[in-house]
Amino acid sequence: MSVELKVFGGAYFPKDKALKKHPNLKPLATAVNASTKAIAEAVIFGKLAAEQPEHIDDYFKVKIWEHREDLPCPDLDVFSPEFFDSVAVWNVNAGEPAAAPQPESDEKADWEDNKAQEEIKTVARLDQASRAACLALFGPVPGITTAQYGQIVDLLNDDESSYARELAEALGKETRALALAPQRQEQLLAWVREDTKETTQWPDIKRRMTRWLDTPVDKRPQAAPVNEDNRTDSGATLGGGNKTDRSPDLVHNLSTLRIEVAVAILSMYDEIDIYWIPNKFMLAAKAMAEAEQDTRFTAWWKKLRSTPGILDYSRAAIIALIKSAPEDLWMNPVALREYINRELVESDHAHPDQKTIDMACRPKARSNSEKKEDDETKPTVPGETDLPAVCPGKAAQLDKDLNDAFAHNPVTVEQASGQLRVENLGGGVFSVDALLNTPPSNEGGKQEVPPALNDREIEIAHALNELVSGRTNIVDKDDIECLVNFTGKDIEHIFPLLIADITTTEFCLSPDFSDEEVQDVATTILEKWSDDISVRQKVALDAIVEYRRPEPPKSVVLDPPAVTAKPRKASEQQPEVNGQQPPLSYLQQLTIAALQGLCSNPAYCNQYDELPGMAVGLARSVENMHQQETAHAAD
Repeated sequence: MSVELKVFGGAYFPKDKALKKHPNLKPLATAVNASTKAIAEAVIFGKLAAEQPEHIDDYFKVKIWEHREDLPCPDLDVFSPEFFDSVAVWNVNAGEPAAAPQPESDEKADWEDNKAQEEIKTVARLDQASRAACLALFGPVPGITTAQYGQIVDLLNDDESSYARELAEALGKETRALALAPQRQEQLLAWVREDTKETTQWPDIKRRMTRWLDTPVDKRPQAAPVNEDNRTDSGATLGGGNKTDRSPDLVHNLSTLRIEVAVAILSMYDEIDIYWIPNKFMLAAKAMAEAEQDTRFTAWWKKLRSTPGILDYSRAAIIALIKSAPEDLWMNPVALREYINRELVESDHAHPDQKTIDMACRPKARSNSEKKEDDETKPTVPGETDLPAVCPGKAAQLDKDLNDAFAHNPVTVEQASGQLRVENLGGGVFSVDALLNTPPSNEGGKQEVPPALNDREIEIAHALNELVSGRTNIVDKDDIECLVNFTGKDIEHIFPLLIADITTTEFCLSPDFSDEEVQDVATTILEKWSDDISVRQKVALDAIVEYRRPEPPKSVVLDPPAVTAKPRKASEQQPEVNGQQPPLSYLQQLTIAALQGLCSNPAYCNQYDELPGMAVGLARSVENMHQQETAHAAD
């Protein structure tokens, strides 16, 4: 009996960590004939192991789908790295590929090019102040768009001091910089930005420019080489290093930008505090950024990744840009690029205006067609029943209200099913399962919906349970009980706060905390307990940094050499002389003192063979001088 074979497609997507080590990794797609999905998965995995064994751990688990006539199909038995470049895009909701959007027609493309050319302003035709401002903002570019020209006008009319304003003023005063070739201008700007601070005024910047221009070309100082990962595909710099509205302790780079893009997509229809992002959005955004399989995310990410200076924009500007975009704009790459160039305008990256912040925090209004869509189209975010976050100014009050509400709960809360929220098993041991599986209670007509914990939070909870049970080498049971009592709060109130603090701190670092690190950080938080969540998380960040700081190398201590002497025969042994050794003579004492002085003098550190003779000669000279003085005194 013959078995009917079907065509199954498979796709491997590279992990984000692997792309940092191997930037040239691409998604792989192939097709095989098999009877079931399981067999197809095994066959495709075998092909990957045979063809690219060094990259097995660099890809996520293979995505399998059964081929249909309306789906694009990769080549049979051959991995195609170009399949997702031009042939297809991955449909996350359906779990299968979809046909890639067709490129614009030649006529429409020509019309778009002509339209773009009409909107471009030639920099050389601008006045001197505008050319200086353009060079400070966008570098040595030949033309600018209308939106970019508006940024130049805003910078020139801005009365508040900023680094870009001071740099433009210095360039306008030093006209030789405007006459340089574009390559020399890039070198000058790179060196000036590296050699000055954000608070440097234009006279100091101009003096540095003058000194650089007066130096011969072959002797001019150059800035440190720029990391190629911090450039667009066209070679333009992505920015970074400038002050924005983000925390000064956060290093903003492409990895954090990816997460912010994912947060904007996931919180499209939710109210959120962009400066204190809830865990349900942070964890889901991190997963979306690492998987890079959501079509909305990849469309936005590719365009923002290729935008010069994107790392200099504030978090509020990035999230507001995505939230305020028209629906389905991400499906049109040309329109999406025009929208970013037109709307991404910001003069003060460190202090975005309140309108931009409100737009980033507030949920986007749904259209009538969106309200009728099935709930499956909404992004799946863990903890849908959590209270929504609020914008700046309300977050602290909300945290205080929540803490006060939880503080009134008893240590042991009896649930409808007879389970406990935190069950004290005696001896300082607490049941974490009771914490994780607590069903909602409707006691007194009040509905409780405990937040759902993900797998990572459960792992952290188990590590904390080991800590409070006294089963670690960090502190014993009595010490941990004293620390808990010192906080003035019950264990069932402290437990979720510790989980939230450690989860939030762990999100900012890599790799994830080990169990020992979780327990060490939790102990430090308890020792320096504060009801202020920002203070606790600052303590957690300092604790993990201190824990992971490498120890200084230990000095090597060599054992003294062991000398084994052969025992003398009894006949050869000399009779022992009882008594102390005779005291040193005055000349011997002088010789020893001279030798010590010469050894401590760095000038004679390499003259080992000559030091004994020098010490003897010096001692004799001192003795002769002393004898002569004694003789003169006697006369």
